[in-house]
Amino acid sequence: MELDRKNGIPYYIQLKEQIRKNIMKGMWQTGSKLPTERVLAEELQVSRNTVSQAYKELENEGVLTSTQGRGTFVADTIVIAQQESRKEKILRIIDVAMEDAVSLGFSINDFISFVHVRGMEKKELLAKLKVAFVECNPEQLAEARWDLGPGVTLIPVLLSELRERQGRERMKAMNMIVTGVNHLQKVKDLLEGLEQTILGISLQPKLETIVRIAKLPMERDIALICESRVFAEKVESALNNAGLFPKLKILVKPREEEIQQLLPQCSAAILAPMMRKITERCRPEQMELIEFRFEPDTGSINLIRGTLLELKSKKVVE
Repeated sequence: MELDRKNGIPYYIQLKEQIRKNIMKGMWQTGSKLPTERVLAEELQVSRNTVSQAYKELENEGVLTSTQGRGTFVADTIVIAQQESRKEKILRIIDVAMEDAVSLGFSINDFISFVHVRGMEKKELLAKLKVAFVECNPEQLAEARWDLGPGVTLIPVLLSELRERQGRERMKAMNMIVTGVNHLQKVKDLLEGLEQTILGISLQPKLETIVRIAKLPMERDIALICESRVFAEKVESALNNAGLFPKLKILVKPREEEIQQLLPQCSAAILAPMMRKITERCRPEQMELIEFRFEPDTGSINLIRGTLLELKSKKVVE
């Protein structure tokens, strides 16, 4: 990589774009380790702060991930393509709309005003909506804190609750019901006759989590500490789908003394986030603890938001 010393563009911005381009060209794949800040700073003859700022901003954008003591890695090559394609699509839509406005005799300032007012109206449409998130285990429900827009309340519901009359009655107060695609048909069967929209979404483990686990020695035992057997099975399945087959020692709803007994036998511990406090009290010094989180992908979040907007718009029309 080389930096242009004369174009006036800050070095960290140039470095960010060069790293981004190298990833897009395939020079660095997902999981690839980047040079350390010191090494890259010496190579480019810039300050270490310049490299640090470029790395930090790319990490905030989801392109890179860093682990203390291990280094900086490519988090997801798909993120860059998604960011660019979405941005370009929106800009094309804005350009067409702006040209149409001008051809109708409006000024650019008029167009900006229209967009602002319309945006605020749409923002209001998403207010005071209730979305039920149905899952089969308490771990995923506890971590469901997705940003669905202002005024939207996400309500966690265990799948088992839908088998009871009270649980089904509760769903009538929801504007929409969301669940993982693997539970979609079961939820539809349990709620047959309800008018609410039921949406199936893709729930995937965070890529950073998979990358961290991939760096662990697979030949040694790894503890898996969670609240439910179902969550343990989902974690193991997700790891296998990623091509990882660790030797897991599973503890479900363990007592503190059980954790204290198991951890010294393991190289690291994977845990449901709700189990972190009790695990931290028991872990040997320097043992790595990796929280395993499932989250909707960007497409699923956008699908939920778009469906909510459609539902609210229909109510306004009615």
